[in-house]
Formats: sequence, structure tokens, C-alpha cells
Amino acid sequence: MKLFSISKAVHVPKFKEAAHVNTIIDVDAPKNMVYSLSQQHNMKCSPTVKRGDRVLVNQVIGVGDNNSIVPVYASVSGTVKQLTTKIDLLGNKVDVILIENDGLYEKEDRETFDYKTLTMDALKEKVKDFGLIETQNLSNRKRGLQLSFREKARNILINAQESGLYGQVDAYLYNTEKEDFLRGIEMLKHFYPDARLVVLSTSDADSVIGFTEMLKHTGVELISKIPTQFYHDMNLAARDVFGDYAMKDTMVLDAFLLPALARGVMDQRLTHYQLFLVNGKAVETPGIYKVLSGTTLDLVMEKAGVKNPFRIVAGNILSGDAVFTTDSPINRGIRELLFLHETEVSKEEEVNCIKCGRCADVCPVGLQPYELNALVVMRDFDEFFKKRGGMCVECGRCSYVCPSKRHLLQSFKTAKKVKR
Repeated sequence: MKLFSISKAVHVPKFKEAAHVNTIIDVDAPKNMVYSLSQQHNMKCSPTVKRGDRVLVNQVIGVGDNNSIVPVYASVSGTVKQLTTKIDLLGNKVDVILIENDGLYEKEDRETFDYKTLTMDALKEKVKDFGLIETQNLSNRKRGLQLSFREKARNILINAQESGLYGQVDAYLYNTEKEDFLRGIEMLKHFYPDARLVVLSTSDADSVIGFTEMLKHTGVELISKIPTQFYHDMNLAARDVFGDYAMKDTMVLDAFLLPALARGVMDQRLTHYQLFLVNGKAVETPGIYKVLSGTTLDLVMEKAGVKNPFRIVAGNILSGDAVFTTDSPINRGIRELLFLHETEVSKEEEVNCIKCGRCADVCPVGLQPYELNALVVMRDFDEFFKKRGGMCVECGRCSYVCPSKRHLLQSFKTAKKVKR
């Protein structure tokens, strides 16, 4: 199912109340699994299996050519049917592995170890092997880098502000994933006994009450702030919380990956599923969906009762991407899928820039988005990068405030793809 060009932006209504979503809905693994070997945009793995091979749960099926790329694992047992190419959700051509699920879920044994005996270098290698991708640090998000651990840290920020545009998704951290979240804090205390640990949450009452109750005996601080796209970049969030602008003594972690990190380090268990919010007026059953990696979007749509979506957006808060096709696997790092009814999407077409400067006022890295957009329109990509266009953190704030509905963020993403 082809939807529309990813070069276009989608403007959704402002001031929509974001409700808390607590329901966890399991999506059964399909007969045919599709595993993308792409790590976000420009990094990919090479397959370690061939057609006809039998694979097991936990088996590595793709490895990277450099140290920045994490491995891809099979989430089911079965037979490799094909190695081919496919268009992913965002319109990129990627290599994929098709595996026929036998429904047995036979597992490959993993190496066991005592995490308390690990050196920091050994810990970093173990974490890389878990296949987790850091998605909140926007300087890394598009490069497919694994989670980062510092040798020493005086401050550790656990960022739980990754709320969706149409709903708060942090409730499952202090409900469904509570036990493993607390074990993750225990693990961090072991490796960083003198560090100041802070959880950054949204400032709504449910989040404050939920996190306060969960953290009351841990000694971990809770700081609650109004959610902004500014905090989607963990480095920017940490600088605001700790005032450590050089980031010399501060480490940042995605709170939504902490439970998976705890399972990996403390139990040697891989997390083969991802949780994301499914919402929008075209959805019959909104909620947080639990999906095995390798599951395609159309199966989630069927489970959620999605009917006649006018637009589909995949992403987080303000910086979602238009979905190009629905028969591809769901990219790692996606936290929210919006299935928008026609009444939810602005019909206003972009008009000429009026040079109001609002985009420049809200840019967290001090860029001039209106100038950069004009350069992209003229396809002057060299000048775009000379004017620091490559430093855009893709927060989407410029597009959100633009009265002319300019497709600023989408144009910057296009320029970066051309550069690659």
C-alpha cells in the first residue's frame, strides 16, 4: 500500500490534549517475518544467513562492518526463505531477510556472565551485542549508534519524556515494565556508585504520581517538566537539567530502553519486542502495542482496526515522518504511529515565507531555517551545509510554528539524504 511522498509534511492540529494510554495490546507474530538490515538511514548490516538456513530465536542474522552498528537478531525460529530488497516505511530501499516462522520459538543459548565482574570496556561490548539503538540522542539517532556508556559519570539522566504527540506513553514504565526499570537503576548504581541519578518525566499529574511512587525507595531524583521537543535530544535535556554544557561529567540514557538493558546485562536476555503508541481518529482500538521485531505495519493496522487513514505518521512528538508503505517492518526507534483521519490533517498548503523569524527563534541550535529551506528549494546543497544545515537536530519546532506552513523539517531531511 503506497501512501504519499516522504518529501511532504503533515500538519496536525495544535493544542490537542494528550491522554495517558495504559492498555498493552499484544500482536501475534505472523507466519512470514521481515527483518530489515538497515540501521536507521545510512548504515546497514550484512546477512550472516542464506536461503534455506534454519534459524533460532536469539541467533544473529545480520552484523555490521564497523563498531557503530549493532547486530540484528531473529525473534522467531524458522527457515530463511529469501534475502532481498524492499522499500521501508519511510521510502528507503533496504536489504531484508524473510523468515518463515515455524511457531516453535526454539532458542539459541546465550553466554552467561556475572555483570558485577564486568569491566567498563566489557560492559560496552555486552551492551552493543543486545542490538539496542539509541534513538533519543538526535546526533546519533540517524546514524544507528548503540547505547553509550562513559568510563566515569557524576550525573546520569534517565530521560522519560519521550511522550507521543497524541498521548503519553510513559505509563508502561511504572506499570508493565516497573520491575525491570528498577533493576536497571540497581545496575546503574553498581557501575556508577557515586553518580547523581535523575529521572526526567513529563509534568502531568499521572506521570509525577507514577514515577514518584516507583522511585520513592531508590534514592533517584525525579524532575518533572513540561514536555517539549527540545528534550527529545537527550544531550540538550541533560545540559538543561545539570548545567553541564560540555557534557564532561554527564551520561544520558533513554528511559524506555532501561528495562531491556537490565534484562540483557543482569539476565543475558535479549528483548525482541518493541512497544509503541498507536493512535489517531482512524484507529478503532488505540493503545500501546507490543510487537515482535520483524512484524510488518499492515498486521498492526489490522489488529488496531485502522480504517481509511488519510495520513500515517511514524515517529515521536513533533518530528514524525510520513509513512510511505505499510507492508514493511516497523523501524526500530519508532515510538508512535498516528493514523490520521482527514479531519485531523490541516488542508493548508505551504505559501511563501514571510520572513517572520519564528523558526529561528525556536531553533535549539541557533540555525536560520528559512534560509536553509530556500537553499534546499534551489537545490544548493553545498551552501546548505556551509550554513550548518547538517547540524539540524530534526526537532520539528520550526515547522510547527511556521505560519506559512513551510515544509522546513522535511526539506532538511531531504538535503541530508542527498548528502549521504
